[in-house]
Amino acid sequence: MPPAVTFLLGFLTATAVAWFLRRRGMKRIRGLEQENQELLTEESRMFSFLHEIGENLAHDRGLRRLHEDIVNGVARVVGADSTALYMLDSRNSGLLVPAALTRNCPSVIELPERLLGESNATLHSYLLLTATSASEGLLGRCYATQAAAITGPLAVGPHWSGKLAASQAGMSIMVAPVTTGSRRLGVIAAIQDAGKEPFTAHEFEVFRSAAEQCAFALASAMTQQEAMDKRRIEEELRSASEVQRILLPQKAPELGDYLIAATNTPAKVMSGDYYDFILLDEDHAGVVIADVSGKGFPASLVMATCRALVRGLALGELSPAAALSRVNRKLWGDVREDMFISLAYLVLDRRSPDIVMARAGHDAPLLYSKRTGEVTALKPPGLALGVDSGKVFDRVTRDHTFVMESGDCLLLYTDGVNEAVNSEGDEFGMELLTETFRKAAPGGAQAVLDAFNEAVKTFAGSQPQHDDITIIAVQKK
Repeated sequence: MPPAVTFLLGFLTATAVAWFLRRRGMKRIRGLEQENQELLTEESRMFSFLHEIGENLAHDRGLRRLHEDIVNGVARVVGADSTALYMLDSRNSGLLVPAALTRNCPSVIELPERLLGESNATLHSYLLLTATSASEGLLGRCYATQAAAITGPLAVGPHWSGKLAASQAGMSIMVAPVTTGSRRLGVIAAIQDAGKEPFTAHEFEVFRSAAEQCAFALASAMTQQEAMDKRRIEEELRSASEVQRILLPQKAPELGDYLIAATNTPAKVMSGDYYDFILLDEDHAGVVIADVSGKGFPASLVMATCRALVRGLALGELSPAAALSRVNRKLWGDVREDMFISLAYLVLDRRSPDIVMARAGHDAPLLYSKRTGEVTALKPPGLALGVDSGKVFDRVTRDHTFVMESGDCLLLYTDGVNEAVNSEGDEFGMELLTETFRKAAPGGAQAVLDAFNEAVKTFAGSQPQHDDITIIAVQKK
């Protein structure tokens, strides 16, 4: 071949190769630019999604709004046609309940035969009201294994065994657990409609990252909600406590030669103890002290019921045992089997030194005699209220009459006093209770209250009060 031809062929070949490489490079550059633009778009979507979630948390728009923001945001981030968020049922850990679904979201749970082929609107209503297993099916397996999954067409996917509506054939789906730390919250799913390109591995990674962000946001929102609920409950309990305090007498009645002082210190916000003074007529007054088994709000409700019954049924009745019999019959059947009320009820008479008492299973009152300096426990028989329909109660509970002389003092108390404990686990006990009363009684009713307040506080030290404390002191001038 002549040299000129050889040169020309070489030149043309080199030119062609250079053109090809330049064109290939341009395509590569355009591909990189397109890929870069896609990444920037994806990044923008993710930041927009995180911003929406952050705004929701900052302005505390509520969990329902957050659920909706999550399903709509995840759909935009991964380019899904629809998304669904299922959360663990707080009342049944074996179920996942629908928290939010995008509009026209197809079913990712097994459908009953009657719904196959139904309209999207019917399916959507069904899905919003239907929980699914937390261990079976596509969502349940994801939750149980805590492993994200990406399927091919749902109809043949290895993770799916449920029945499908006709419109679901050929769809692809991604599922991921919504978990932060050891706290499992639920599962999120993203769905691509049939006939479209299935999700890519890159979209799957983005989806998993979005699910993690959702978990952080949901955990924060739920913690905020729990804190708000707790504050609201505490405020309501404080209000209820104020109402309960109003139900206690503001001052003791003046009745002849008797001076009365009383105090109630709840262990919690609400008290299961109570005391009351009831003017029966011009010459008689009733003195009540009671202790409902248990503590807190349930005990306080029973206490309020008992107070109302005693006040209503004691009027016109000077026999404490007879009055308590009526109260017991009303209470029977209206309190739980594991609850009862111990109560002591005195009737004082301004014209007589006699005091009549009935004791319905309550701690024995203590009587201090100024003449002898001795303390005696008064132990008439009696059954607690609410334990028996009345047959045993009426047979066991009897009136007991005793006399107080000038300078004598009577102590009624609940077991929160003698069962107070110190840091070493020792109880205040009856011996110390009796001795504290013996020393304080000569000073009168108020001196008794002050002495017990100081003695119990000194004994318990830094130990928190674990039971309600109620004390009534009655002094005879």
